[in-house]
Amino acid sequence: MTREDCFVDEMRMQVIIGILWMFPGVVMGLLFQDPVVCRFTETNQCNVALGQRLHLQMVEEDLFYLILSNNHFILKYKKNQLNLPKPNPPRWQFVNDNKTMILSSAERNDSGKYTLVINKADGNITTFYTLQLNIEAEVSSVKVSYSCLSPGIRKVYCSADGDNLHFNWTSDLNPVTQLEDGNSTFLLEQNHGKVTCHVENHVSSAQNSTKLYPCIGFMVFVTVWLFEVIILLLLLVGTFYIYTRMYRKQSVNVD
Repeated sequence: MTREDCFVDEMRMQVIIGILWMFPGVVMGLLFQDPVVCRFTETNQCNVALGQRLHLQMVEEDLFYLILSNNHFILKYKKNQLNLPKPNPPRWQFVNDNKTMILSSAERNDSGKYTLVINKADGNITTFYTLQLNIEAEVSSVKVSYSCLSPGIRKVYCSADGDNLHFNWTSDLNPVTQLEDGNSTFLLEQNHGKVTCHVENHVSSAQNSTKLYPCIGFMVFVTVWLFEVIILLLLLVGTFYIYTRMYRKQSVNVD
């Protein structure tokens, strides 16, 4: 390796270390993100963020099946014998010690109804559990804005990225119950103050606020617009009058 190559490698390492120092929280979150743990015996619904790790806890039995919707077998377990489909790349892993299915990174197509069927040694079904797994993208990029419909009425907008979003509103002047929960837009009769948009789904939540200012600019805009229209009409009338006079004068000269 030449001296130049060593210098380039050293510079790359310094850049990486600098990024780690600039964003330690993000890096640590990615490395040590806690997985979601769902147990068939404790709940019938499980919500997981897109890309998050999932631990699906089975039961301490000698014979059971794990089936996804439409009779798609994921796992067949009989004592220490395991029949586990091997997708490419492998995304599901089974830990025999604690009977846990591990999903390395949840995807939207992993959503569905999972059924755990427990059998006796003779093959008869003893019991079964169902679990609805929902995979959703986390809430992000919440933005709030408004426009003036009149001096005292505004239309407030809220937008966000994510799946299955639900919107709630609060204000420092109006009680929450007077705002339209569940909608991303609403009309507000409020001259000033601050409104906050709260966005949530099953896996995360976020919010953002905007400050309201008096809509005096609306009246100024209307006044200027009317003035411009009047000026334009006067110019048109004047141009038509001058054109008519010139046309008549030319007609008289021709005669």
